Amino acid sequence: MATNTVEPAARYVLLPVRGLHSDDLARVGANQALFEQAASARLNVLAHGLVPPHPHMRVLHSICPTGPKLVEMGPAERAALRVSDPGVRAVPLVRYEQARRPLLEIESELYPAATVAAATTLAVRCLDARTRQPVRRATVLAFTDFARRIGAGGLSDAQGQVALRLGAAPVRLDVLVAYGPPGYWGIGRRDVVLEDGAALEMEPVDLSVPDFAAELYGQLPPDAGRGVTVGVIDSGVDFNHPDLELAGGGAFVAEEGDAGGPGPAQRQGEHGTHVAGIIASTGSLQPGRPAPGKRGVAPGVRLYGYRVFPNSGQGATNYDIVRAIDQGVADGCDLLNLSLGSAYADEAVEAALKDAFDRGTLCIAAAGNDGRGPVSYPAAWALAVAVSSAAKKGTYPPGSSEVLDEVEPFAPIDPRIYISGFSNVGPAIDLAGPGGGIVSTLPGGLYGVMSGTSMACPAVTGMAAALLSARPDLLGLPRGRERSIALLGLLTQAARPLGFDPTLEGAGLPR
Repeated sequence: MATNTVEPAARYVLLPVRGLHSDDLARVGANQALFEQAASARLNVLAHGLVPPHPHMRVLHSICPTGPKLVEMGPAERAALRVSDPGVRAVPLVRYEQARRPLLEIESELYPAATVAAATTLAVRCLDARTRQPVRRATVLAFTDFARRIGAGGLSDAQGQVALRLGAAPVRLDVLVAYGPPGYWGIGRRDVVLEDGAALEMEPVDLSVPDFAAELYGQLPPDAGRGVTVGVIDSGVDFNHPDLELAGGGAFVAEEGDAGGPGPAQRQGEHGTHVAGIIASTGSLQPGRPAPGKRGVAPGVRLYGYRVFPNSGQGATNYDIVRAIDQGVADGCDLLNLSLGSAYADEAVEAALKDAFDRGTLCIAAAGNDGRGPVSYPAAWALAVAVSSAAKKGTYPPGSSEVLDEVEPFAPIDPRIYISGFSNVGPAIDLAGPGGGIVSTLPGGLYGVMSGTSMACPAVTGMAAALLSARPDLLGLPRGRERSIALLGLLTQAARPLGFDPTLEGAGLPR
């Protein structure tokens, strides 16, 4: 018996064949008869003699009549669109992830819970290294086979205790890792013999001790970046943080109806606040705080926050990133920070980058964190500034989890400096930025540590803002392609090589 094999619908971003805005997009649907005829020709073949479904393309969202649109349609309709609307292209909807260094995870339990007796557990305690008080909600991971990610893990309770299913003590581990709650450095150790009752001492973050970003840029004037507008396209920014001020922004999450504003996403929402603080934290002394916070690279900037990551914790869609870039350009952003990435060579975000560049806005993007993998997109596109992560021994505690990212080669000019082991590299790299063990703002008025090209990227964005602020002649140029070229030249000419191959550092660290 014949079956009706209707191909499933999928979501696409409609764009002009060139650029981001076009009258061709406004005319989509005007040639409905031709569209239906072309789609029906394919659907009739697939129907195998049965009644074929009616061709249909559903417009879910549109930036504006002449701008990109989010649509849902099947393969037959997509092919028909090339017949009815040859000035329009349909790009698959894809998702981007935050470019923070991925936290390690246990992928296979040494002793699955269903087969473990109480006698096989080993207890450790997480303690504040200074006060010896328990540290609650620290994640402890004990790898007996690190290569295969086999071991045991757990979350510390109110007494700082974690029960690990590792068998009878002592246990030899390949790697022991602990990730602290906000305000604490993690722990990273190799070749460990773990005893029952062992104390894991976690160093509290001391805002007066400079990390690598502060060591490089901490001497800039407190109004660095004044007159420059910077947009952060990310998971949202905590505009109630005492050290952050937002001039504007919003939520650009079509699947949620753009609800919620520019604040942090409900899940995995701390990333954008950390990124924003690296650029623009004022680091001021607040009531009830015994010492000043940590200042960003360019506290004088006018900061916008564009949330593209949904509250569900999923990745951000290319359609929403395109919308945020388009809005950032409309808001007058000189620089847009994109600490996000995808392995997919997505033409939608590429078109938005080109449009921004042609309208005088420079986009700076994180290279990604796949451990020397190829540079992710959008950083890999030619019109984005691709940033790898550099780190420096001594700017984080010697036993912190950052030590696990220390890899050769080390910089000829300073043997303490290296390109982080997690950082993506390749010929697309333009610059390096400080990305290992960076302290910055977190939601709720807090500070904490993150590592990743996500952190290197805003450090470079902040330095770009500081450089641009000191050049009113460039800042005042008409907003067009020549302005973007001048901004790019200003930034790359400020870079100082560390002595690595250009595939690791590009032109070097902007100073």
